[in-house]
Amino acid sequence: MTREDRAISIVDLISQAMAVIDDGEQAEQLVCNALAKATGADSAALLGIDLGRRLRVHAAFPNQRHAAVLADAALHGGRRSEGTNLQAGQHPVLGDIVTIGPELVEQAPGQDRVRVVALAKRGGFSPEARALLAESVAPLQLLLPHVADACRRAQQVRTAADAAAALNLTAREVEVLQLLAEGLLARTIAARLGLSPRTVHKHLSNVYTKLGVHDRLVAVSIARAQGLIAA
Repeated sequence: MTREDRAISIVDLISQAMAVIDDGEQAEQLVCNALAKATGADSAALLGIDLGRRLRVHAAFPNQRHAAVLADAALHGGRRSEGTNLQAGQHPVLGDIVTIGPELVEQAPGQDRVRVVALAKRGGFSPEARALLAESVAPLQLLLPHVADACRRAQQVRTAADAAAALNLTAREVEVLQLLAEGLLARTIAARLGLSPRTVHKHLSNVYTKLGVHDRLVAVSIARAQGLIAA
């Protein structure tokens, strides 16, 4: 594989990921699969630290079982190339391990947006594969935070939909609740949504009844805790 071929592979990977970035998990899985196949890796994992400060496997190749072993090995071994986000190491079972991305520090703030790609190959990566991985570092460092944000948005949408269904809240009631949480008054909400103030008050009354509250601050607090609205 020539340098031009590697560049084409990297551009193609980024283009495919951007095409499905609105579905965060799909974009993460695409990156994981594409790098594994391009380098001939036996296993690959896209890793991150969640809001609970726990290690999470966001995408896996060929399956979660292989990825769990790789994740532990990648985080606890290897030597980082000076001045780069590329780390290489050896594992007695997995063979060569290459990790792309910054170190995951479980106690550091803002780590839920960081992603690391780890790949392993028992027989060792070829020089061409190592070159591809090295040249992928900078593009991936630009791409993966956006993929992570898309993943988080997709999860928030699903959480909100599940919470609304559980509480029997309509989409309009959730919309009114979100604007209420932003500090808007009923008449302002009405103007924003093209409704009458009376209709907005009716929606708010329904929201309070379904949440079992009588106070706007308590309603907003419960909605945020349930993932109904953005914090």
